[in-house]
Amino acid sequence: MHLMKTGARALLLTLAAALLFACAGCGKKAAQPDEYGLAAEKSKLDGTDIGDDLQLVSTGRYAGLFVEDGSDKTVSDVFCIRVKNTGSSDVQYAHITLARGDERYEFDISTLPAGQTLQALELSAQTMPEKPEELTATVTTYAAFTEPLSMHDDLFTVTTTVTNNSGSDAAQVYVYYKNASGDMLLGGITYRAGVKNLAAGESQSCYTSHFVQGTSKLLFVTYAA
Repeated sequence: MHLMKTGARALLLTLAAALLFACAGCGKKAAQPDEYGLAAEKSKLDGTDIGDDLQLVSTGRYAGLFVEDGSDKTVSDVFCIRVKNTGSSDVQYAHITLARGDERYEFDISTLPAGQTLQALELSAQTMPEKPEELTATVTTYAAFTEPLSMHDDLFTVTTTVTNNSGSDAAQVYVYYKNASGDMLLGGITYRAGVKNLAAGESQSCYTSHFVQGTSKLLFVTYAA
């Protein structure tokens, strides 16, 4: 699997360099600006439990690449939230709405493992409103994975290629991943790379423009015999 491209590396570096996230209360670690320009501003939304074992860690502003629709277009002043999965189940999908009167701000979250935190952008790239602490956050849709996330290491080797060690042919193998910075998952979006008709003992490469070796994080594998 050819998961690393020069263009992808440049894309992620641009994302990191352009991240100007004026954060409303990002917890103890965000007391000082980090390498992405993240600066803490306390808010009563910090640490709010919004349902389904999801915690709204912080709200803020974002400038950089808009990852949520895969376009990676350059944006600025986009409403951004950080959400932590405080439960024991891995989140497959959740839709979060922050609202005040007629105002609506929508966020999608996918593949958020238990105990981890991700940063998501408002889906229509709306600007962060004034006094965001007045917003009410609600989880409007939620689904957990029914089985633990697995790379199926007993069946496949996934590095820069996918190798079928199962002893049987696989009709398809999909690898799911997200971009990350340390323990922070960047973007509500989850990317997928795949190969088809992978014979027993065979290795195949696949192409994706969003994976950067050493920075993107492999999350799980699915397959069909």
